[in-house]
Order: sequence, then structure tokens, then C-alpha cells
Amino acid sequence: MSSAYINMLIESQEKKLELLDRVIELDKEQEAIVTGDKPDMEALNANLTAKGALVDELNKLDEGFDSVYAKVREELINNKEAHKSEIGRLQELIRQIMDKTADIEAMEARSKINVETFLKRRKKELREGRNSIQAASVYSTNMRRAYDTSPFFVDNKK
Repeated sequence: MSSAYINMLIESQEKKLELLDRVIELDKEQEAIVTGDKPDMEALNANLTAKGALVDELNKLDEGFDSVYAKVREELINNKEAHKSEIGRLQELIRQIMDKTADIEAMEARSKINVETFLKRRKKELREGRNSIQAASVYSTNMRRAYDTSPFFVDNKK
């Protein structure tokens, strides 16, 4: 019975590694989107949505791992020798997960900087666009006023 639970723990961690690999792929895509010349906002939004779904799956896996581990914790502690290979596999998987998590955190930090830069650039473009519209409006108003003269009478007698 406890062997089945231990195998569930191992499968959970393997699935977590797969999800973390997909998160890394999405982070790389996000970096490419944000650092491009003309970032595609729809692609960025889809990327963030997909990443959010993966994070939800990771959270569910963590909750499941915690609940299963609570059931087999005593068995693993009391019978280390009987489960030595499974414990070793779990430890290796957890090391890999920690490495990938550190990589993701570094990528997320870079991504945050890239997104902030992108947003500043976009804000500047919008401000410049607004200034251009305002200048065109002022020009248009001034030109209308220039040709909007009241009628006048010219006296040609002399």
C-alpha cells in the first residue's frame, strides 16, 4: 500500500518537472514577444494565460503531493532502508525541481524588467501620439480662425 503512495509521489514530481519545462518554454516565448520590435499584445496575453494555467496545475500537484506525503511520511522515516531507491529518486527529482525553479525565478526577474521596459516604451509612444493629435487639433483650430474673417467693405473711391 505504501509503495503505491510512494510511486504516486514520484509520478507527481515527474509531472511537476514536465510542467516546469513548459513554464520555461513559455518564459522564453514571452521574452521573445516582449523584446521584439512590434510586440504582439494578443500573443503576450495568450502566453500569460497559458502560464497561469500551468501555475494552477503546479499548485494542485503540490497540494496532492503534500496530502499523499502526509500519509506515507511515517513509513518513509521508519523504513528508510526498505524504500531507499524510491527515496533517492524523490530526492533527485526534488533537486531537479529546485534547479528549474531557480532558473524560472531568474527568467521571471528578467522578464519583469523586459515587460517594464516594453510598457515604458509603449506609454511613450501613446504620449507622443496624443501630443501629435493635440498639435494637429491646435493647428486645425488656428487655421480655421485664420480664414474665418468677418466681412469687410473695401472703398475703392479716391
